[in-house]
Amino acid sequence: MVAQLKVQDQVLFVTGSIGFDNAPAIYKQGLNLLQQQNQWPIALDLSGLTSSNTIALAVFVQWLRQRKVGQGFYLKEVPQKMQAIIKASNLADALY
Repeated sequence: MVAQLKVQDQVLFVTGSIGFDNAPAIYKQGLNLLQQQNQWPIALDLSGLTSSNTIALAVFVQWLRQRKVGQGFYLKEVPQKMQAIIKASNLADALY
C-alpha cells in the first residue's frame, strides 16, 4: 500500500508503507502539511503504517529537524518494530 498522509484534529495520520521509492515525496508532503498547522503539538498516528523501517524513521526525524520553536510533535500508536528501532537509535526522548 502506498503511503498516505492526512491531518485531522491535530493528528497527522500516516498510513501505508514508506520506502526508498516514496520517502522523498512523503517527506515533502508531510513537511507541507506540518507547516500548515496552527496548533501544536501534533500527534503522528502510526497505527496505519504497514512497514516499520529505518526509512520511515528517517522521514520523521527530518520533519523534527525542520520544526520551528513551539512546533513539536510526538508519535502515537507506534508499531512494535518501530519502537525497537527508536529505542536502538536513542530517539525516544525526541519522538515521544
